[in-house]
Amino acid sequence: MEQVEVNLDNLGREPIFKGDLYRTVAGRLVWLKSHAQLFDHYFVLAKTMVQPDDTRNEEIHDVSKLVGFLLCMHDDPLVRSPVPGFGAAAAAVARLTRAQSFPVENTNLNSASDGILSAVKPEEDTRLLYPFRIKHLGKPESYTLYAPTAANQRDWCEKIIEAKERHVATLLAKNAEPFQLRVITSQSFRYSIASSTRRGSGVHIRGSSLDRAIRAMERQCTDTAAGYLTSVHCATEFLWNGQSKLAIGADDGIYISEGLTPRKWTRTVQIKNVTQIAILEILSLCLVIADKSLIAYPLDIVDLQSNASESSQDSARRAPRKLSGARDVSFFATASMNERILIFYKERDKPSSIFKVLEPVLEMSSEEKPKLSRGLRSNSGNTESFSLYDEFYIPVECYAINLFQKSIAISTRRGFELLSLDKKVPMSIPDFRQAAIATSGVRLAGQKPLGMFRVSDTEFLLCYEECGVYMDRNGEISRSVVLEFAGKAKTAAMYGTYLVLFHSDFVEVHSALTGRLRQVIAGRDVRCLDFGVAATEQDGQPTLKFAMEHPEMADCQLVLEMVLDEMKSIHHPARDIKKV
Repeated sequence: MEQVEVNLDNLGREPIFKGDLYRTVAGRLVWLKSHAQLFDHYFVLAKTMVQPDDTRNEEIHDVSKLVGFLLCMHDDPLVRSPVPGFGAAAAAVARLTRAQSFPVENTNLNSASDGILSAVKPEEDTRLLYPFRIKHLGKPESYTLYAPTAANQRDWCEKIIEAKERHVATLLAKNAEPFQLRVITSQSFRYSIASSTRRGSGVHIRGSSLDRAIRAMERQCTDTAAGYLTSVHCATEFLWNGQSKLAIGADDGIYISEGLTPRKWTRTVQIKNVTQIAILEILSLCLVIADKSLIAYPLDIVDLQSNASESSQDSARRAPRKLSGARDVSFFATASMNERILIFYKERDKPSSIFKVLEPVLEMSSEEKPKLSRGLRSNSGNTESFSLYDEFYIPVECYAINLFQKSIAISTRRGFELLSLDKKVPMSIPDFRQAAIATSGVRLAGQKPLGMFRVSDTEFLLCYEECGVYMDRNGEISRSVVLEFAGKAKTAAMYGTYLVLFHSDFVEVHSALTGRLRQVIAGRDVRCLDFGVAATEQDGQPTLKFAMEHPEMADCQLVLEMVLDEMKSIHHPARDIKKV
């Protein structure tokens, strides 16, 4: 059983609701009576155990859920069989089995029964039980609990929402969350009819960072942009002709906004399945992966006025260029290395991976060329062509690449490979052969690596799906503790001193220095759009951006950015969520 420290003796700890509930034991046709207690930070489910050699009862807390991660939903009542421990338990086991595979999307507080058990209306029937389910964000299983009355069922669901609202109010009062949310657009991008019919509105927690962002957007303006039926996959911000703009890659092309405003969006490039986008302002270049190909566009494609009045010569100059070969491209990354601006991209060649490195060649006059310092310059220009700077081979499937000043970290099926651009001799990290850290290797076995991030000048964080480990500059584990995540993350990003993990149903933020949980953003269909990494050293650092289903309009995709409070970039242990 997992040990959880709930800190009930902390100053300000407060019980909110308690009572007896029933639940079933998986695979057994029996009822188990449990005592539930809801605090302002945890939901605790306990059972009473009688010692065989003593008449004393012992209370065992076998379920503890952090309120910030808790979801609650209820169903119609069911009939408890008059035969003790048989009919009702069998039905409940069937319902529990189904609940354990219940998708995150169907977490409506008012969801109805799915027809396995018929609804029974007479509340005076003592055989009735009133089920509701609790689920921890990031965990696949859910717990079905049975209240004795409809009023008690309703009270539990309402009190859990109240606990969540009080929890976020406490975080706000203590200024504990490092990121504020800002809505970029709320109604411009909509789900297709086929996908939206499988969704339902969820419970929206008043006062949360998400709720405050939505309310702030409503006060400032009304999102009146046309609702495009397309899914968004990526985003980036940039400056063009002195104006701030935002580009979003979607199923059917690239959309550009006039400034960081949700009021006007225009599709400037029509192309299928844009899954990654980056803009190199210094080169006036836009790079995208579209339909599994790496394509380069001149940046002036975003200039709507020039689009309308371009000449045939301009049209030829502005034609897109396919940079990849016949193989599909999985991902790319850009960086300034060896005093050059380089583009790394990975070609799919299962079970191995081929990486190619391109260098943009600038269009310059003969008298300008001597002023160019090996690819870097202070003013932007047109890219004439791309030369193959290097290529290397990794004999295993690769998932991501992280570029540093003199080294490259590649996330692979067997872990992390570290190499330099000069030698290109992969070194597997970390080294778990030391007996003192062998347990860390067992914990990481079979986990997909997500990325390697710099924590300080002497330490790095290796991030996997479910946890992370710290490593020094020599590739050895620097801390014996494993940083455990709340769920199984899909993607990870480092922003300032914070590790940001994106799950399908929430975002969690940890202090990269201490590992403490600092913020939780609950949602549905969460996707990271922008990892907040500058394309080159000359570009400013963008903000983190992500999309999710709008909590109040199920057919709309909400696009948000995470704005870091600069005063919170310095770690304050008192602001950690577990201490609030």
